Amino acid sequence: AENPERVGLLMGRLRFKASAVSVVVVLVTTALLLALGFWQIRRGHEKRDLRQRYAAVLAAPATAFNPVQAATGTVLHVHTRGYYDARRQVLLDNRISHERPGYEVWTPLRLQGGTLVMVDRGWIPRVAEGQPLPQLPAPDGLTEVDGYWREFPQPGLRLGGTPPCEKAAHYPVLMMYPREQDLACALGEPVAQGLLLLNASAPGGYVREWDFNTGFPPMRHYAYAAQWFALAVTLLALFIKLKIKRTDD
Repeated sequence: AENPERVGLLMGRLRFKASAVSVVVVLVTTALLLALGFWQIRRGHEKRDLRQRYAAVLAAPATAFNPVQAATGTVLHVHTRGYYDARRQVLLDNRISHERPGYEVWTPLRLQGGTLVMVDRGWIPRVAEGQPLPQLPAPDGLTEVDGYWREFPQPGLRLGGTPPCEKAAHYPVLMMYPREQDLACALGEPVAQGLLLLNASAPGGYVREWDFNTGFPPMRHYAYAAQWFALAVTLLALFIKLKIKRTDD
């Protein structure tokens, strides 16, 4: 008698013969691969839409900056005015530009209302080993600032606990992915909840090539989706090929 756990399908002189367990496993695995492929397609669409929004921000005219408004995932093109504090600058370490290591220069800007805003004035190359950090000049007097208001950059993984709150003994101070509270500790006073990227055409800055990195570009997500779909098709094709037998075998 035929094993009740065997599934048979007579196709002329060919018979598909596989256990019910193996059929279920292959179907579940195929469904998972397809789901991963569709997820990558959705991620690609999201990245495409996000890049389009960023492109619109870059092209849009600047609006008046509201320092009370905390930065969110949406980048805003803003303008404001204030006084740079070149005596208390922060250098964001381990920043790469065209495969060269360096720093991003964050300079406090004192707005006319009193709020302190961190302005990213761009990238500079790393100093030689053993050399002191550079003392970088900033525009004097009341300065018009045009730029892009966004959240502080975040690392992919933050290790260790919260460091003790201490005001920096000297400047510029070298930091890695500081948070709002870290900057407030280093500077000795609160700062606005976000980072202002100085417009590439504005004076008083360094290398600025803001692309609002969104991680993988859309096309890479679509390529990953194609790979997941190809794996699903390959799995099904191999399974069927291995389980089809001639009836006279």
